[in-house]
Amino acid sequence: MSTDTLLLVLVVVAGLLFDLMNGFHDGCNAVSTVIYTGALKPRVAIALSACFNLVGPLVMGIAVAETIGGVVKAQDATAHLVIAALFGALVWDFVTWIRALPVSSSHALVGGLIGAGLAALGPEGINWSKVGLVFAALLISPVLGLGTGLFFMKASKFLLRLIKLDLDRADRFYRRMQVLSCSWVSFSHGSNDATKVMGIITIMLAARVNMNVEEYVAINGIPFWVIGSAAAAMSLGTYLDYKSFRIIRTLGERLTHLHPVNGFSAEVGGALVIQVASLLGMPVSTTHVITSSVTGTGLASGLSAVSWKVFRSILLAWGVTLPFCGIVAALTYYVLELFL
Repeated sequence: MSTDTLLLVLVVVAGLLFDLMNGFHDGCNAVSTVIYTGALKPRVAIALSACFNLVGPLVMGIAVAETIGGVVKAQDATAHLVIAALFGALVWDFVTWIRALPVSSSHALVGGLIGAGLAALGPEGINWSKVGLVFAALLISPVLGLGTGLFFMKASKFLLRLIKLDLDRADRFYRRMQVLSCSWVSFSHGSNDATKVMGIITIMLAARVNMNVEEYVAINGIPFWVIGSAAAAMSLGTYLDYKSFRIIRTLGERLTHLHPVNGFSAEVGGALVIQVASLLGMPVSTTHVITSSVTGTGLASGLSAVSWKVFRSILLAWGVTLPFCGIVAALTYYVLELFL
């Protein structure tokens, strides 16, 4: 095996490991509400989520992959750069999983790419227009998630008053509806998050032929083995999530009190935002969107219905994500250059 091929294999392995951790860390976003409202048993909910995380990236295309792949100039990229970026994001995912904080793997990956890209190529090696697009999507999407969660919760309450449906009967109805809304969130998560790793692997494929990602995809597309393996790793990571309820408890229990109507409203609102973003090729954070959407459903009952202490902790973690991952990725790049 040539050195060039070995480096590609290492990048692919690192990318799939990140995808696996992404599913393990973020897969709970789709099932936290459906579990805590009693709509589905934990193992069933997570298995259902894993299936739709697999289908999402196979169906929705590669627009997000192209956006992420364009953050750094691929023709100048190296395996050390890509591995360092992935390592920075992996470390943050692990730390925040230990702390049970629902933070964004997408945010972490972008921070890692920028940090490693600056260390390896300098400011001119970063496509700042792409970075601006990614930042805009990451900043606006939680606001939209909050708004859609609040809107669908208000609309559901209005509908219940209009048809004079008591809470017990409404709970039974919305528990059944949550099976659909949970599936949609999982499909949306896979279609947006798994495709980011496809973009990372494509950076390396493009670098081997001295092209940027847009040129490479226009000529060759993204190979099916990249799409299929990324989808499978995301799905497997999500399924393994049944071993841990750390982040599920934060979203489903600590942030606000959830009835089935809250869960359904949060899932529909969040899934809508993520799905539209995937169609537009905008990489967003499923974690940020769903957390904001859950908060929005709590706000429908007043400010006191939300645990602002928990929400502040989540916001702090969001703010730390980019600089932490960027610094770890840059340091990792220098270590790799020094010893390998």
